[in-house]
Amino acid sequence: MTVSGPGNDQKPILTAADFSPLEGTGKHLKLKVSPWYAALGALVLAAVFILGFLFTARAVIFLPDPQNAEISVAGLSFNIGNNFMLLPGNHRVSASAAGYRPLEETLSVTRQGTGEVELLLEPLPGILDISSEPDGVQVSIDGEPAGTAPGVIENISRGSHIIEFSLHRYFPARQEVEVEGLGTRQNLAVVLQPAWGQMQFDSMPQGADLYIDGQLIGQTPLTTEVLETGSQLKLAASGYKTWEKQVSVQAGTTETYPPVKLVVADGLLTISSSPSRASITIDDEFIGTTPLEVPLSPLKAHRLELFRKGYQRAVRQVSIEPEQSSALSVSLTPIIGRIQLKIEPEDAEVVVNGEVQGRGSQVLALTATEHSLTIRKPGYESHNVQITPRPEHEQALTISLRTVEAAYWAARPPVANSPVGSRLKLFRPEAEFMLGAPRREPGRRANEAERLTQLERPFYLGIFEVSNEEFRRWKEEHSSRALRGQTLDMDKQPVAYVSWQEAALFCNWLSRRQGLPVFYVEEFSVITGIDASSNGYRLPTEAEWAWAAKITAEGDTLVFPWGSDLYPPSEVVGNFADQSAVKLLNFT
Repeated sequence: MTVSGPGNDQKPILTAADFSPLEGTGKHLKLKVSPWYAALGALVLAAVFILGFLFTARAVIFLPDPQNAEISVAGLSFNIGNNFMLLPGNHRVSASAAGYRPLEETLSVTRQGTGEVELLLEPLPGILDISSEPDGVQVSIDGEPAGTAPGVIENISRGSHIIEFSLHRYFPARQEVEVEGLGTRQNLAVVLQPAWGQMQFDSMPQGADLYIDGQLIGQTPLTTEVLETGSQLKLAASGYKTWEKQVSVQAGTTETYPPVKLVVADGLLTISSSPSRASITIDDEFIGTTPLEVPLSPLKAHRLELFRKGYQRAVRQVSIEPEQSSALSVSLTPIIGRIQLKIEPEDAEVVVNGEVQGRGSQVLALTATEHSLTIRKPGYESHNVQITPRPEHEQALTISLRTVEAAYWAARPPVANSPVGSRLKLFRPEAEFMLGAPRREPGRRANEAERLTQLERPFYLGIFEVSNEEFRRWKEEHSSRALRGQTLDMDKQPVAYVSWQEAALFCNWLSRRQGLPVFYVEEFSVITGIDASSNGYRLPTEAEWAWAAKITAEGDTLVFPWGSDLYPPSEVVGNFADQSAVKLLNFT
């Protein structure tokens, strides 16, 4: 190419030219593969896949019921008939057969293998198309209601069933039917036989309404249907008692029932009395107590008697018309007895059978039957008694009320027993007494100054000292030891060598045994105080002991148990350090 222009003679100028590639330049090289080699490679890959599948798959044999069921398994599988090769894992198995419900379930295949697998398909129920004569027959299958015939009954399970047919006025029928199931429709026909015959009825008087099984048929005389299995016959006529009976007649036959003589209907008498609950006899037969409604046979006189304890017997003659309702009211005359009451205190209230009769002494006029009498007054214990007056003579009754406090103490036992068997006597001190001893009394000590004292709280005190046997019920290891060679440890001897703490703890133990609140306050088995409001066991106070030991019933003070004279008594009082203790004690 060349270039030319001004001032440049014959210079070369560049021009475009068509490009033509060299022959064969730029082409890709192609590898030619024989078809035989390709087929061989595919065959090798398939063989490797199949060998791998066969190596890892496990054999499963399906046993379907029914045997002609079609089986399919989702996913990769290989089968010949019902023998399948399946890889380990979960597989969805489906089975179906005509006349059966489809089955789907999940099968888990393990590396150890699964073996045989049963597939049970549920057969479809059967259908019965039942025709019947007459219509409206009730159908039951195996004792359960199933519908009516004629009609179609579905969903009947496959197998043998007892089918029963029933209809009023027909004989029931029963069949055993083999239901094919599998959705099959079967035809069944039933004809029920009539269960009635004809029966002719008549009554005296005629024209009575005749009912068969509660349904009005007409008036006598007439002929109507009666069941061989039995029909309830009823005849009713105005002014006569209703007549009822179960009748039957052989099916397909005609019979005549003997004429029925109707009985005149009862009347209805309502009997009442004042007071109520009076006994009633009609024609010497007891029938109940007032108030009472009684049916009476009509058109005749009846002897009616009413009687109640404490009242005179009432006698009436009554008669009544058929189907008539009448009422009889009788006021009973009381049989009166008198009771002369003498009451203390005089203003106490008198109550008889819950009704107040006044206050104080009086004469009660009461019926000759049992009455509940109550005498009451605030602050006193009420007195209740049952009394029965005697009409033939006047009775006298004296009642003295006790105050609530007196009644309380009257109910308390004079002697009580402790849980260990010791006896305690009730003391109720009331008067003041001198505690201590006068200066000139022999043996008086300096701290025994006299002072006027009064005990305000009654108390029980042990009649005898606590014995070793009783104390050891609480503390088994206790020993009362001996004194100058003489044992103090025998069971019946008084317990000795006991501290005040032990005595108080023993009292609390007794309280707990008897369910009483303890008197002494304990902390870790140590007495730290008292509960003065408690009524549990405790030791007597100085004043209680002095009063019980020294004060007589007349209020006199004793020096010795037998009196105030030092010389021994002429009669035995007790063993108080007599001559037998001369070697043990300084003073005898």
